[in-house]
Amino acid sequence: MAGDRVEALGVLAAGVTKSWRQELDRRLQPLGLTRVQWQALLWLDRAGGELVQGDLAERLDIGAPAAVTLVDRMQRDGLVTRREVEGDRRLKAVVVTPRARTLLERIRRTVLALRRELSATLSAAELDVLCELLARVRAKLDELRQ
Repeated sequence: MAGDRVEALGVLAAGVTKSWRQELDRRLQPLGLTRVQWQALLWLDRAGGELVQGDLAERLDIGAPAAVTLVDRMQRDGLVTRREVEGDRRLKAVVVTPRARTLLERIRRTVLALRRELSATLSAAELDVLCELLARVRAKLDELRQ
């Protein structure tokens, strides 16, 4: 019985994540961005507007060649620029452009609206418990990776 619950946890977590991304894709479609593009912009935004290209790839869970292709496309579209990292010319920082900052405002508003809609299905206490329990599972997974 306990194994069934653990399996259900994994299936539910994966399903919620997938459905959440799909709903954001649907809502962000008018911006003309792919999922990986809007996710990259959000990661860059969370990092203060720039990240080393390898760090961006890691956060997006994509390989280096895919990251190069993504950043090339985003640079072509005027969403990011690349610059050398001081102290290590081999590294390139990916930096959001003013055009991307404008899009990020719309992305943030869309993400916030969906978060509010989803969190409205839970009481504040339920949301606190859910976050605490998921944080404990995440901490255990982090511990296992080390």
